[in-house]
Amino acid sequence: GVKTIGAIMKCLAVLAICALFSSVQPLSKPFGDPLPAIEGLVTRILGESYVSKFEYEVIPDEEGKDVFEVDADQQAKKPILRGNNGVSLASALNFYLKYSCNCAISWGRHGTGDQLNLPQPLPLPAKQRVASPVKYRYYQNVCTVSYSMAWWDFTRWQREIDWMAMNGLNLILSFTGQEYVWQKFYSSLGLTETEMKAFFSGAAFLAWQRMGNIQKWGGPLDDGWITSQGEMQKKIVASIRQFGMINVLPGFAGHVPAGLARIYPNASYTRTAGWGNFNSTYSDDYLLEATDPLFVELGEKYYMMLISEFGTDHVYNADTYNEMNPSSTNLTFLADTNKAIYQAMANADKDAVFLMQGWLFHSSFWTNERIKAFLSGVPNDKMIILDLNSEVSPIWSKTQSYFGKPFIWCLLHNYGGIRAIYGNLTRIGTGPVEALNTTGSTMTGVGITPEGIEHNPIVYDLMGEMSWRSEKVDDIQSWMYEYVGRRYGISNLSNNVRTAWQYLLEGAYQYHFAGDIKSIVGRAPQLVMATDFRLSATQMAAAWQLLMEAVALKELNPSVGPLRYDLVDIGRQVLVNTFVDLHTMYRLAYLKYSSMSFNSSLELTILASAMHDLIIDLDALLASNSNFLLGTWISDARNSAPSTSPKSVSDNLEFNARNQITMWGPRENINDYASKAWSGLVGDYYGSRWKLLTSMVIEAVKTQQQFNQSAYDDARLQLEQKWSYDIKAYPTEPQGDTIQIADILIRKYYPGMDHVSDHFQIVSNKDIAGHNLFGSDSTSGPWSRLFNQVAWLCEVNPTCMGFNSLGLLKNSTDDMQASMGTTLFLKKVHA
Repeated sequence: GVKTIGAIMKCLAVLAICALFSSVQPLSKPFGDPLPAIEGLVTRILGESYVSKFEYEVIPDEEGKDVFEVDADQQAKKPILRGNNGVSLASALNFYLKYSCNCAISWGRHGTGDQLNLPQPLPLPAKQRVASPVKYRYYQNVCTVSYSMAWWDFTRWQREIDWMAMNGLNLILSFTGQEYVWQKFYSSLGLTETEMKAFFSGAAFLAWQRMGNIQKWGGPLDDGWITSQGEMQKKIVASIRQFGMINVLPGFAGHVPAGLARIYPNASYTRTAGWGNFNSTYSDDYLLEATDPLFVELGEKYYMMLISEFGTDHVYNADTYNEMNPSSTNLTFLADTNKAIYQAMANADKDAVFLMQGWLFHSSFWTNERIKAFLSGVPNDKMIILDLNSEVSPIWSKTQSYFGKPFIWCLLHNYGGIRAIYGNLTRIGTGPVEALNTTGSTMTGVGITPEGIEHNPIVYDLMGEMSWRSEKVDDIQSWMYEYVGRRYGISNLSNNVRTAWQYLLEGAYQYHFAGDIKSIVGRAPQLVMATDFRLSATQMAAAWQLLMEAVALKELNPSVGPLRYDLVDIGRQVLVNTFVDLHTMYRLAYLKYSSMSFNSSLELTILASAMHDLIIDLDALLASNSNFLLGTWISDARNSAPSTSPKSVSDNLEFNARNQITMWGPRENINDYASKAWSGLVGDYYGSRWKLLTSMVIEAVKTQQQFNQSAYDDARLQLEQKWSYDIKAYPTEPQGDTIQIADILIRKYYPGMDHVSDHFQIVSNKDIAGHNLFGSDSTSGPWSRLFNQVAWLCEVNPTCMGFNSLGLLKNSTDDMQASMGTTLFLKKVHA
C-alpha cells in the first residue's frame, strides 16, 4: 500500500520533482506522479499481486541529486521503497531485487533474461540510502534506434523503458517517429511528396539519413508506417515522463532534402561528401549552412511543430557533422555555426538545452583550437556533450573537459550490434569515478551509448550500477561473483561456476572492442583474414565446459533463462573461435599448393567439410534460444507495417531488415558491419558464402589454377544481393534443447581422455623439434590450446601426425627428441 509521510514531505517532493535534473539549467516541465509509475512497474515486472507487498514513499532529492532508499516496515512486514521520483523508486526496486532477493533483470526476449525466483515471504531489508553522484544518466546512441530498435512495438518499448528506470537512467534519447514531424514540416515548406520520398531512407537506415550521411537507400518510406511510428512515439515519451525521465528530442541539424533548394534557391548549401562508399544517388546530402539566416528561421519552425506533437522536456540532440567535416576551418565560422544550431532551439524554447555527441571530435579535422571555437558558440549552461567512447578513447581529457562544457562519460562498447563476448569491466568500474574526481572536471553524468544492445549483459549491469556509485569497484572479481549468483539464482557458487567465470573475466572481460574482434564466420570470406587474438579461446572453451559440468552435477538449474542464454552465447563464441583454427589450417593447405605445387585438394576437401559442419552445428545451437533467431528480426520488421498496408510495404521492410545486417547498401557498402550471430543468418547466408569460397578454392587446386579472390567476390555479391531480396521465412520460435545440443557439441569438439587414448599413442618426456603444422615458428599453434580441442583439430586434419602438451600440432614425426615435462600424442596410424 501507499504510505503518506506528511503534507510537508509531499510539498518538498513536488518541488524536487519539478526542479529535477537541474545540472545544466532548471527544466521546467512537470513530471508524472511517481507512485503510479512504480506501481505500474511492479505489476509489469513481478505481477499485480506484488504491488501491495511493498510500501512506496516519495522523498526529497539530495542537494539536487536523485536518491533512493530501501527499508522495512517491521510492523507490516513489508519492504519499503523510497525515491525522489519514479526513476529513483524504480532503482530502489532493482536494488532490492538484486541485493535482498538475489534476483536479476536483463535483456531477453519474452523475459528470458530475468531470474526472478523471489524468496517467500519477501525479505525485509536493512535500511540503505543511495544518492547518485551525478545529475544525468544518459541512454542510447543515435544508431541504436536502427540497429536494435527499428522494429519494436510499444510493448517492447515499455519493457525497455522499465529497464532504463530500474537502472537509474534519466536522460533518454527519444528518436522514434520523428519522420512524422519532418514530413509535416517539409510539406509546410512546399516540398512535394516525390522530393520527400527521394530524401527519406528505408526504415532500417533512418539513423544515418537523419545525420545527413545517406538518403533514399532502402526507401520508399511508407506514409502509413511513418504515421504509426509517430503515434507510438507519443506513447514512448509519455511513459518516459511518467518515471520522471527526460526525453531528448531530435533537433534541426541542417540536413535537408534537395528539393529545399528549389524553394530557397539563394540559400547557402553544401553537399556532404560521399559516406560509407555510397554514390551520389544515395549520399551527397544537402546541408543548409547554419550561418545562413534561413537556418534559424526554419529551425525555429521545425521545433515549434516538434513540440506541438511530442511536447518537450527542453533537451534536443543535433549532430550536424557526424563522420563529416565542416566546409571551413575558419574559427569564427565554426563558432557561428554552433551558435545558430543552438539559437534555432532557443527561439522556439527559451529553456532549450543542446545535447551533442562528441563523436565528431575523433576526426583529425578537429584540433583543440577548432573544438574550442566550435563549442564557444553556445553558453556553457545550455549545452551537454556526450563523450561517446570514454572507456577507450576519451576526448574530455584532451580538451580540458571540453573547455568548460558539461560532458557525460559514456560507455560505447558495441558497434553495429555485433555479437562477441568482451568488455573491460575493470575500466567500467573505475573510469567514471576517476573522471568525476579529476581536478577541473565538468563531468555531469554517465551514459550507456552502444550502437546495438541485447548482448554482454554483465557489462551493462555494471554500467547501470555506476550511475549510483560514488566509489570505484576495486574488486571486480567479487562483484562479478555476486552478479553471477543473482543471474543464476544461486547463493553459493560451486568451484566449476567460479572457475568458469574467472576464465571469462581473464579471457574476455578485460578487453574493449577492436575491429577484428568480430567472428570471421560473419565476415566476407577470404583466404587471409585478420582476427583479434586478445580474447582467450582456451579460457572461453574451458568456461563453456565447466558451466555444462555444473549443470550435469546439478550445481546449476538448467531451466534458468539467463543460464541458457549464457550457454548459447559462450558456446557460440567457442565455436567461432574454433572456426578460426579450421580456417587457418585451410589457408595453410592452400598455400602448400600455391607455393609448392602440392595437390592438397583432399586435405582442403576434408577441412572444408569440417568448416561447413561447424557452421551447421553453430546454427543449431543458436536456434535453441529465442534471443538468437533471424526469424524474429524479419518477422518483427514485417509486423511493424500497419495492418492496412499492402504486402509491398512488408516486403520492403523485410528487405531493409536483411540488407542492414548483411551488405548495408546496394553493393557491400559497409559489408557485414552489423553482422549478427543468429540462427538462419549463420546457416543460410554465412554458410552459403563459405561454401562458395571453399568450392572455388578446391576447384582451382584441382585444375592447377590460382584461386581468384576477385572472381569469388563478384560471385559472392550476386549471392548476397539475391538473399537480400528473398522473402524466405525463418523460424520465430526456438528449435531443440540448448542443454542437449551443447552437450553433443562439447563431446564432438572436445573429446574425452578415453577417446584420445584410443586414437593417440601417449609418449612422455618427448617432443618433435619444429614441424609445426601452423607454421615454422616454434610457438605457432592453434588459437585454442585446450588439450581436448587440440586433439580434435589434429584428428580432423589428415596431415597432422600428432600434437604435444603445449598445444602445438605436428605434421611430421621426424626429429623426435627428449624433452623433460613435455608429452607427445601421436596418431596411432603414424605412431
